[in-house]
Amino acid sequence: MTSGQQPPPPGDDEDTGPVPVATTSRAVKAPEKRPAPARLLRVLAIPVVIFWVIAAAILNIFVPTLEETTAANAKAMIPRDAPSSAGAITQGQDFKESDYTSMAVVLLETKDRQLGDQDHKYYDEMVQRLLEDKEHVQSLMDLWGDPVTRSGQQSADARAATLTVRPAGDLGDADSNRSIKAIRGIVEKLDKERPAGLTVYVSGPAPLASDTLNAADESMVTLTIVTIVVIIIMLLIAYRSFTRAIIPLVGVLITLATARGVVSLLVENHIIGISSFAMNMAVSLVLGVATDYGIFYLGRFQEARRAGEDRESAYYTSVRSVAHVVIGSGIAISGACLCLSLTTLDYFRTLGPPCFVAMVVAVIAALTLGPALLTLGSKVPWLSAPAKTSPAWRKLGTVIAKWPGAMIAVAALVIPLCIANLANYTVSYNDRDYAPKSVESSQGYAAADRHFQPSQLSIDTLYIKADHDMRNTTDMISLDRIAKNIVRTPGISMVQSITRPNGRPLEHASLPYAMGSMGTKIGQNLGFLKDRVADIDTMAARMGDMMESTKKMAEITAQLSAGTHISVEASRGLKVAMDKTRDNLSNFDDFFRPMRNYLYWEPHCFDIPICWALRSLNESIDNIDEATSQLGPMVDGLSMVDAATPQMIAQLNATVQNMAVMQRLTLTMQSLFHATIAQLEPMINPMVDMSQAFDNAKNDDFFFMPPDSFKTNDFQVGLKFMMTPDGKGARILIYHQGEAMSPEGIDQIQRAEAAAHEAIKGTSLSNVQLLMAGAASNYRDVQAFSMNDILTMMLATFGLVFL
Repeated sequence: MTSGQQPPPPGDDEDTGPVPVATTSRAVKAPEKRPAPARLLRVLAIPVVIFWVIAAAILNIFVPTLEETTAANAKAMIPRDAPSSAGAITQGQDFKESDYTSMAVVLLETKDRQLGDQDHKYYDEMVQRLLEDKEHVQSLMDLWGDPVTRSGQQSADARAATLTVRPAGDLGDADSNRSIKAIRGIVEKLDKERPAGLTVYVSGPAPLASDTLNAADESMVTLTIVTIVVIIIMLLIAYRSFTRAIIPLVGVLITLATARGVVSLLVENHIIGISSFAMNMAVSLVLGVATDYGIFYLGRFQEARRAGEDRESAYYTSVRSVAHVVIGSGIAISGACLCLSLTTLDYFRTLGPPCFVAMVVAVIAALTLGPALLTLGSKVPWLSAPAKTSPAWRKLGTVIAKWPGAMIAVAALVIPLCIANLANYTVSYNDRDYAPKSVESSQGYAAADRHFQPSQLSIDTLYIKADHDMRNTTDMISLDRIAKNIVRTPGISMVQSITRPNGRPLEHASLPYAMGSMGTKIGQNLGFLKDRVADIDTMAARMGDMMESTKKMAEITAQLSAGTHISVEASRGLKVAMDKTRDNLSNFDDFFRPMRNYLYWEPHCFDIPICWALRSLNESIDNIDEATSQLGPMVDGLSMVDAATPQMIAQLNATVQNMAVMQRLTLTMQSLFHATIAQLEPMINPMVDMSQAFDNAKNDDFFFMPPDSFKTNDFQVGLKFMMTPDGKGARILIYHQGEAMSPEGIDQIQRAEAAAHEAIKGTSLSNVQLLMAGAASNYRDVQAFSMNDILTMMLATFGLVFL
């Protein structure tokens, strides 16, 4: 026998004797120590294997599959206390829209025509159906359904439009996935009502996450089969025998089935959480460690057999040599998995418990099932026969042992070459890169890319939370300043807000337009103003005539006063004369009274001339007495007129003076109005031209909304979508030029948030709270948390290893 050749394996009757090996320089003795656990496992090998097989069968028959429990109990991708999640939840609660973080977008697309009335009718019916599903749909942002906000949600070619939906559930969790499925079910039920040429996609962040996770779940079987095939190939390479690969392969399959069942049982009873990533990782971990442990046992067993030990001694050598390795590596790996529970991101946190449980099952299986299978395998001669040693491995070992320095140098060269690609490594947070192109969400994103900016379905939202009602002119100026600073951030293509409901500056909401409106109104009233100035001219002329008339009246009144004074004096003298005449006639009447009586007694006095004449004379005496009594009041009246007339003259003179002042003021006003009109006329056209220019340019430098504009229908529509019912909250929808879910998108949203903070400095909104939510904001938190989580995992794992 030449050196390097091995003797034939001993027969069953030589099971206790050593195998002579020509290449060894000294005899190999059978191991003296045979631990009790190893002896017990060798004795109970068949019951142990049966136990594991039964356990695997029970767990996989009576417990839902791991895929089912993962789908029913999946955790959110981003924790609710993350800044972006907190912003989305706070915004949803203040707007009375949603208590969750997920968001979906329904995309309507026509390929050969523009969207028409029939599409709007279908859209309205879909909106109504979605609103009726209170369990799965929290709210809708029906921007395309209103003409005021329609243009912001409709593509420039009018062949695509979007509807934002807030499903129940957080991004990536089981509730969100069920809600997405329900929403798609509603859309599918409307297929018969969908107009020809219209395609509807349920896409957006939540559907994309759901589809990505579903694709991962559906590929689990494929992944398992491929992994098992790779394991078989690896075992064949190692042992160059399919029959020898059966022992570790059977152990791997039983361990995998059991670990999946145990994890599924714990998840089903809500003892641990899980995600699709955790499920895939746990399965991959079990496959890997179970295969390694199987290789350890079988490799050490074969090594002992080649060293000349019999099958039983080789079994104990293998168990004694491998058990502590399994325990050590199991503690290290399971401990490292458990350290994932200390992280913040659910990406990592949900990996910890499932992987820890799966690892514990794999270690227990390796410590019990592994030796049992090795015992059963060692009973079969063609399985337990020592494998032939390949000269290649021996030569490689010789070279490494002979020139260790050179081998280290070669390794030092190869390792940098292997990691050279890290220089071009860029982090991608875009689930679109990983989701299959065939899923509906990916198709929806692709359809959106044909008509919109790449981030139309993955927007961000800035929520502005104040302690007072912002529905006033002052705060509107501050809100527009925030929107203006954000839209001017590089990488931001458009914003929608209360001051920009359709994505552009609000029409007619600028100070130049207000001034132009003033110019228009002045021009409209200029003719009327000229007519009134002409009236002032007439009034000034008439006032001069009135002054002359009043002066003449004062002169006439003065003459009247002089005449009245003469009349008063004359009436007084007349009264004195009349009083004397009355007295004299009274004396005559007293003497002539007997004859007077005769005149009244004579019945024919009228026919006797002398009688009638004397009778008439007597009656005149009575009238003189009456006239004398009336002269007294007349004299008194003339005296009063005589006293009042001078006062009238004084008042008329004062009136003339006042009228002179009024005339002077009227003439001043007349000249002022003439000069004002002359100056206003050349100002009107420039003001109107300026307002039209600013309106057409959509310039946002001089935003201004007068209080009256708050009552307009356009503004009221904007209030419904962009401000909370109490006016203490406002949101700004932010659209990226490029991909939002990328490092560039994260950088853009950080700069946009910084721009918003700069915009509120020193304004009426300097004390507001700014909360960012949305696609880029989510992955900004992922980026920040992942760095901290990785550092936490490293420190915890190294600490565990060193312990």
